[in-house]
Amino acid sequence: MPDGALFSLRDVSVRYPIRRGFFQRVVGHVGAVEQVSFDLMRGETLALVGESGCGKSTLGRAMLRLEDVSEGTITADGGMSRREIARRVQVVFQDPLGSLDPRWRIGDLIGEGLDVHGIVRGAARDARVRELLSQVELPTSAFYKFPHQLSGGQQQRVAIARALAMRPELIVLDEATSALDVSVQAQILNLLKDLQAEYNLTYLFISHDLTVVGQFADRVAVMYVGRIMETGSTTEVLASPRHPYTRALLASSLKVDPDARIETIPLLTGDVPSPRNPPSGCRFRTRCPLAQPDCASLTHRMVMTGSRETAACRANNDH
Repeated sequence: MPDGALFSLRDVSVRYPIRRGFFQRVVGHVGAVEQVSFDLMRGETLALVGESGCGKSTLGRAMLRLEDVSEGTITADGGMSRREIARRVQVVFQDPLGSLDPRWRIGDLIGEGLDVHGIVRGAARDARVRELLSQVELPTSAFYKFPHQLSGGQQQRVAIARALAMRPELIVLDEATSALDVSVQAQILNLLKDLQAEYNLTYLFISHDLTVVGQFADRVAVMYVGRIMETGSTTEVLASPRHPYTRALLASSLKVDPDARIETIPLLTGDVPSPRNPPSGCRFRTRCPLAQPDCASLTHRMVMTGSRETAACRANNDH
């Protein structure tokens, strides 16, 4: 692993078997994630962006060991057993209410991990929970409330406190702000930044919102039908995207930087191909306005230019 890396992914693929018939014979596979490689550096925020169904959440679950890796390796600094993963890697989901047991009070929800891992118990555990409530800017009176008694923003603060309770090194934020209105979203993002600075947290930020990514992430990896199309610093990628898919994705969303000069390219049209039967060659070629005949036979590989990587693309003359 490179110095400073918390996680290293090398040629990671996650595939699901397709079964048919009475005996459920395997007749093929759905490649949700295909040959993904990157390093997640300690203390940074790496954003995974792309359209729905591109494999972002599947990749996040693989890092949480909630999905089995079909090929490749995910290596953690110092190595992590499944039990260590449960403590050192936490997740905050898009729907906080759906991830919080409605029958439990907030104090018990936040303190559950402390009980399970035997970190602190009794009065010390309750004191730690109240400390966490304060850290996520909730009143201590929330300790005795149920999830439905809180607003959406407050529920997400509870989910963050629940993740923080384990003193994690990595938090996977799976569309963690997309269900919130703009003002609450900004408050949660500011809170996450403050917590990252205080605890040197590492974030894997899964999102489709490039405006939020531009404000929050240090680096970005653009995914399409299970593959990485482009990676680099957020500033570089959003200001001067190299791959046609990244340019189209930006053109289809609110412009992050009004002064950024993005090459004119038509908006995304058509549907995302099924990972069950992806296009040959460049997977974006069926929707790419710059596609050329030999894109169908182009081998997927990442081309390094300075500090950035881009998938090989005939339109960019990257062979």
